[in-house]
Amino acid sequence: MTDESLDAALDIADDVLPEIDLADFSIADDEAIKSLRGADTAPRFDGDTSALPNSVCYALQELIAAPHVSSRSKNWAVIEAEETLLRSRLSELNLLLEINRETKHAFTRQVSENDPRQRNLLRAQSLSLAASVLALFLRLKHLSSPDETAVVERQEMIDHLLTFRPARDTDEAGFVKKADAAINQLETRRLIRRVGTSDRWAVHSVIASLLTPEQVDLYTAAYRDLASTDQDLGEAAAPVDDGEDGTVEPESRPENETEEQQ
Repeated sequence: MTDESLDAALDIADDVLPEIDLADFSIADDEAIKSLRGADTAPRFDGDTSALPNSVCYALQELIAAPHVSSRSKNWAVIEAEETLLRSRLSELNLLLEINRETKHAFTRQVSENDPRQRNLLRAQSLSLAASVLALFLRLKHLSSPDETAVVERQEMIDHLLTFRPARDTDEAGFVKKADAAINQLETRRLIRRVGTSDRWAVHSVIASLLTPEQVDLYTAAYRDLASTDQDLGEAAAPVDDGEDGTVEPESRPENETEEQQ
């Protein structure tokens, strides 16, 4: 074939070529995302009428059910690639998507509006005073760590809480039990993670996003005089109005919270 005939064979009119929508492509990461959305829409169950890719459906479920999602989750790559779509679907439920791409975590917030038709899917649930005091302490530890990967000893957390023990409280063993309960509460909320079977806990980076600087100031002022009061650290902390959510605590999820997929 001559060069002229080859050029003629390759000279295809533009209107003959199939149209390609680049929006249908996404970045694949360990097969967490299909290169074509259309390849990921097989029915997940009988009666499935969803038009969303399956990977997006599972990411959406985890964002609603889990306290937060980190890069350890198989859904993280989908969340990054399909942020606009996920944000739109969550908005339909009056939920806001918060993503920190630097520390690689995401979570949802309930929109707080005076709309009588709104139904809140996430319930604000107060931490105990001890847990909220501890959360502030761990947030500072995280922010001040060189690489923001703070690991804290159990005794260090207990020692910090002991500084808030009222003078009238002479039962140190009982107070330590309250401190351990506070640690367990933060672990349940997945703000901290136990390192193996040791008495050390890693602080999740999401702890820095859950409290704004203004909220931190409000809590710090409220707890500054705590040791001189008769308030029990085992009691629930009163929600602090931030002018938006109405609380500074992360919203609670359904009882069957899903662990991040490994």
